[in-house]
Order: sequence, then C-alpha cells, then structure tokens
Amino acid sequence: MTKTFGSQSKLGLAERVGCDLQRVDSTRGEVTYTTSQVSEGCVAQVANAAHEVHVLFLNLSRRKSEVELTLQASKQNGTETREVFLVFISNENVLVKLQAPEIPLHLVYNSSLEVFKGPKVNSTPLPSFTSKTQILDWAATKGTITSIAALDDPKSIVLRLGQDPKAPPFCFPEAQKDMGVTLEWQPRTQTPVQGCHLEGVTGHKEAYVLRIRSGSEAGPRTVTVTVKLSCTSGDAVLILQGPPYVSWLIDTNHNMQIWTTGEYSIKIFPENNIKGFELPDTPQGLIGEARKLNASIVTFVEIPLTSDVSLTVSSCGGGLQTSPAPVVTTPPKDTCSPELLMSLIQPKCGNDVMTLALNKKLVQTLQCTITGLAFWDSSCQAKDQDGHLVLSSTYSSCGMKVTDHVISNEVIINLPSGLPPLRKKVQCIDMDSLSFQLGLYLSPHFLQASNTIELGQQGFVQVSMSPLTSEVTVQLDSCHLDLGPEGDMVELIQSRAAKGSCVSLLSPSPEGDPRFSFLLRVYMVPTPAAGTLSCNLALHPSTLSQEVYKTVSMRLNIVSPDLSGKGLVLPSVLGITFGAFLIGALLTAALWYIYSHTRAPSKREPVVAVAAPASSESSSTNHSIGSTQSTPCSTSSMA
Repeated sequence: MTKTFGSQSKLGLAERVGCDLQRVDSTRGEVTYTTSQVSEGCVAQVANAAHEVHVLFLNLSRRKSEVELTLQASKQNGTETREVFLVFISNENVLVKLQAPEIPLHLVYNSSLEVFKGPKVNSTPLPSFTSKTQILDWAATKGTITSIAALDDPKSIVLRLGQDPKAPPFCFPEAQKDMGVTLEWQPRTQTPVQGCHLEGVTGHKEAYVLRIRSGSEAGPRTVTVTVKLSCTSGDAVLILQGPPYVSWLIDTNHNMQIWTTGEYSIKIFPENNIKGFELPDTPQGLIGEARKLNASIVTFVEIPLTSDVSLTVSSCGGGLQTSPAPVVTTPPKDTCSPELLMSLIQPKCGNDVMTLALNKKLVQTLQCTITGLAFWDSSCQAKDQDGHLVLSSTYSSCGMKVTDHVISNEVIINLPSGLPPLRKKVQCIDMDSLSFQLGLYLSPHFLQASNTIELGQQGFVQVSMSPLTSEVTVQLDSCHLDLGPEGDMVELIQSRAAKGSCVSLLSPSPEGDPRFSFLLRVYMVPTPAAGTLSCNLALHPSTLSQEVYKTVSMRLNIVSPDLSGKGLVLPSVLGITFGAFLIGALLTAALWYIYSHTRAPSKREPVVAVAAPASSESSSTNHSIGSTQSTPCSTSSMA
C-alpha cells in the first residue's frame, strides 16, 4: 500500500511525550507494503485434483483502475503445474495486466473486465448472477475450490499456485483471513502516516516508527523492511514493533540506530540474528521510546500484518540543529577490530570500473556486524553476491576522483545501533592505462635489448613503465628464472633483496626504472635451451601507502658459448690433466728402469732411498690433479 505524507488530520497522543501527531507533508516520502491479509477469504488443500479453482472478488474505489495480476507456479521439484480455472469478479470497470508464464489458464470474468493485457488465454464471460453465494456455487461445479479472496482496492496481486500443506481440505471464507503464501497483494488506498516534533528536544535526529498489527493466525513470520533515505548525513532511528512471533530482515542504505521487538538481522548478513528489545505495544509508548533516543522528529505508521514494507524518505531532519551524540543501544563487541575490518577493503580498478569485494565469512570471523557498505555517495551501495559484499562503480559516478592513472574514493562501512560509521580513503591504479615490460641487456650501458644469453654471461635487466608518470612508483618485489620442467626455479630477487652473490641490485635508470644484474652459470645435463624470467612489481600511488602488485615476464633463449678464441672449459682441463699425469707416470717408470739396470752393483743403494723422489713426484702430481677438479661456483645450480 502507498501511504504519502499528506493532509492535516490529527491523532491525539499522550501529552507526556509532547507529540501532536499529524499527517505529514506528501513531499517527505511514502510507505508501501505487501500483505497476505484479506477482508474475507480461505485456502484449501485439494487432493488429487486435475485442476485448481481460484476465485477473486475485487472491491475497487474508482472506475477504470489498473490492477497487476501475477500467477506463479509452484517451485517444488517434480511438481507439474495443473490447469488453473480463475474466476475474476470486480465491482467497477478494471484494466487487468496479467502475467502467467507457461501456466495453462482458463479465465472467467464478469462484465466489469474492460481491458485485458497479457498472454493469450482461454476466457469465458461469467453467467449473470446477483450474489456472491451464487458465484461460489457455480465455481464449485468446476471443481473443488482451492482459494477465495476478497480484496479492497488492490494495486497488484500475486497468486501462488500449488498446494498449501497446512490448509484444510475445504475452503470456507472467513473475515480478516491471512492467506499465507497462497496470495499476497499491495493495496492502492492511502492510509495515514503521521509525524510530529517532540517538544523540548533539539537537533535533527529523526525516528521512523513502524507498528504492525497482529494477524488472524499466529505463526513465525519474517517481515522484510526496506529503508531508503535520500539524505547523505544526519542521525536516524528505526523502531519496529510487532507481534511476538514476528522477526525482521532489515535492508537500509543509511547508518541507523535499530530498535525492534523479537529478533532482527541485516539483509547483507541474514544469518546473524540480533536479539531485540521489549517495546511498548501502543503508539504513545513507542513515541516515548523515540524521545529516550534523543529523536526530535517522529514519523509514525501502523499497518496490518505484512511480509514486505518499504519506507522511502526524500528529505531528512528538516535542516534543524545538530542533535546530541547518538545513544548506543547495543554495545560494540570488543572482539571486532576496526583496524582488521578496514584492512579487508582492497579495491581493484579495470575496464573503467572500481570494484571491491568484502568476504562475509571473514567479517564474521572477526565477529563484526555491519549494516551497509557504500562509497562516498551513499546511493552507491554494495550488493550481496556469492558470499561477498561487492561494491563497484564506474569512474564517472559515486563521487570518484580520477587523475591520469589513479582513481580514488572513500568507502563507508555502516555499523548497527548508532555506532559511527568507519571510513577509509581508497585508491587504485588504472592498470589499463599503464604497460610494463622487462628488458634484457648484455652490457651495463643498457643500449640494446636482447632475448638471448650465453652460459657464463652476465645479464642486465631493466623494468620499464609506459607512459612515465609521477603518480606511480615501481619497485622490484621479487624475480626468478624458470628453467623449465626439467630444470630449477632459480630465485634472483626475494623480498626486494638480491638472492646470492651473483645477483646485484643496480641504481635505477634516469627515468626511475628498476635495474638489476645476474650471472648465468648452469652446469646441467642436458643444458637448458630456454627459460622464463618473471618479476613481481610493487606499484605505489604517490598519495597513498597502499601497494598494488603486477607480474611481468619474458622468454629467454640460452645458448652454449663458442669456444673458439676462448679459454678452456672444465672437460678440456680434465682431459689435459689426465694426459699429463699419464705421460709423467710412464716417463718416471722408464727412468727408474734405466737407472736400476745400468749402475754398478757395488754402489747399489736401498730401494726405499731411491723411491723417495718418485714418491714426492707422485704426491705433487696428485695435488695438481685435485686442483683442476675444483670450480669457483657450484656445478649444480645457478647463483
């Protein structure tokens, strides 16, 4: 139902709260709701029926009203939609807009049905009857009646098909009947919404008080309350009072104190139920509660039992003085750390959109409860998507500030029960506007880039950003060389420091591009022919300490060195050493043989004394061989 804040009809309340309720100006906003309570009706569970029979009586306040009628099939798996026989009776000419997707419908109507918009259905004029009883008796000849509902001036109707397992087997109309899930409707008639200034209270805190009357049947029910305030500042209080079996699901775009009966939850965290308070069940008592919360302005509305209610307000506070500090009705949890909560806010930019996703499970792990997530422009609210609160906006809306390469805004986290919102300035780099490239050079002059390097050769690497900008600085966070599935992953830079003695961090280029060098020494069989050089870059916006990371890579060809005109490598050194040893051993043996067979027998000396020089020679030779096997660097890794 739409209730505009209009004319000047008085409703007296207790003088002790100092509130003279009157109808509020229509420019302030409106309240709409959907209810399942009808002036007369019934629902039945019809077993083994070939089709469903439904009867609707419309009591309209004016001629040529437009009514939206939606038929919804059952969502139960394996349940086929039965044929529907709908009897539609109106006291005035009516324009009906029908939606009945893929539902076999036969419509029977009286002469007041003037225009019918919607899919083509089988339709039949109703025979002339003079009473409601005659119409019901005739409808019963078409099959056992599933539902009957009399509606006073409806704007829209939703009729859900299928069996209600809690319904009785027969349909006997009752006054003020709650149709449950079978039928919901939105009234067209305006009902009073009152408001007042509380005497003796200064400030501009405004209290929105909603009272829901009890229905004909008591049973657990969740009422969804949507509050849309167009103002971006100002204190607000939401007071919800209803029967003890009602709980509340609240969706609001504004930081508000919340007082309810029963339990309530916030739409973005529906699984977190928050215990409410015991509140008075009279208008006077509820306005007294608003005064206790330092509210100076009260908006009051009372409606029948409903499933959804929406409050839209186009102005807040009326431009009065600032109110006293808000009263915290629910103590904050000591275990919720605002610093840790704010650390989860990490925006990303791309495709002309800033996006940030807040993991709801992480928020719950921190034992924090939030009621909303928005940009500086509070009309830009986060949406619940796959376990995350996702807040996104193009660069041209929601208060974005855009420079050549950096986008900035402010993120506001709203907390329940009047706690001040948390605010964080966020920035991200527009990666689409920047490009990064790794360049390999074979000399420290960085003149000519190459993609090929020889074993044993020193490489010089430079990271370039284009275009050059003072808004973003670049640092080397880590680099590594991947030698393929049969090779090693060789760390070159780790935690922004050189990894090993063969890697050096160099001074940046004149333009500020990071540089480093490394010496390529690999002794592997087979020798790798290629590798991938990758670097993780840390990017800093100039006005914020927050970092963004970007990975760049390049492919390197690795070739063995050309030995012509160059020094000997290890295999050649080992071959020459072994040959020299063999020649020396043979020469020593020949000299010993000549000496032992040509000297005079009288001058022969003990063998031990003669062998000493040979022993010394052999020892010297062995020492030489050992020295040729050692190398300056490991033969199984690259430094």
